[in-house]
Amino acid sequence: MDVSIIIVNYNTAALTRSCVDSIFQETRDIRFEVIVVDNGSTDGSYALLSGLGYENYQYIFNQDNLGFSRANNQGVEAAAGRYLFFLNSDTVLLNNVAGLLLEYMAHHPEAGIAGPQFFNPDMSLQVSCRRFPTIGFGLIKFFPFLKILLPPWYRAYYMADQDYRSVQPVDTVSAGALMISKELFEEIGRFDEISFMYGEDADLCRRARDRGKKVVFSPDAHLIHYGGQSSRLNSRKAIWSYYMAFYHLYKKYYFKQFAVLIKPLFMARALVAMGIGLFKKDKRLTWNN
Repeated sequence: MDVSIIIVNYNTAALTRSCVDSIFQETRDIRFEVIVVDNGSTDGSYALLSGLGYENYQYIFNQDNLGFSRANNQGVEAAAGRYLFFLNSDTVLLNNVAGLLLEYMAHHPEAGIAGPQFFNPDMSLQVSCRRFPTIGFGLIKFFPFLKILLPPWYRAYYMADQDYRSVQPVDTVSAGALMISKELFEEIGRFDEISFMYGEDADLCRRARDRGKKVVFSPDAHLIHYGGQSSRLNSRKAIWSYYMAFYHLYKKYYFKQFAVLIKPLFMARALVAMGIGLFKKDKRLTWNN
């Protein structure tokens, strides 16, 4: 088996069905399987998704919501592919995405992780690459007015001015569509399950780069990403998870000795975001969007 495509579903039955259909319609010239891990959906997902008649299709239903990272790791346990392609349920493939990413990685062994080009539903470009979060960017997240005072800094982090027409190494690609060899994934330690959702892609890409591998953006592979569908269903939990994910990243890579001191700051920032709705304004700029 060449590629195992792993999708986590949480109350996005219709979107997941469209995603799976697009995979089987667009993917060719490779041996692949699709594994849907359902995090205890209550929207009829089981009835719609458990009986799909596709060959090499698995549906795993959890009684509880295990979170994004843990559910993806669970999918890996069932995966037979040499490569893993993690795909959000709210995506639709526009071409042979898995085949194109696999072809690139097979010819470029220095590439440890690869991600495709994202488009919004209106076919405008959706930024899907990031710089690894720095201390400076952390200040912007805590004090949003700084992005007005320092727009080049803010845009640089989101790579908003990047040339998205060429293959290029980047710091991180979105876990909304991320390919990695199973061997490397196991070697660097899988997704960190300490975060319920958000931040897992930045951490995984950082660990791959620390092992000397490149993280690559591939513009020839195209998909539509609707963005944030599962998190909208429980926005308070999503907001909290978002800022706690940043806390874990900064603790892990910058402030391990001061974790007790910085955690209250992230908790306070999450509560502020819940109160004034800043999270909705930044929705397309979260880690998985």
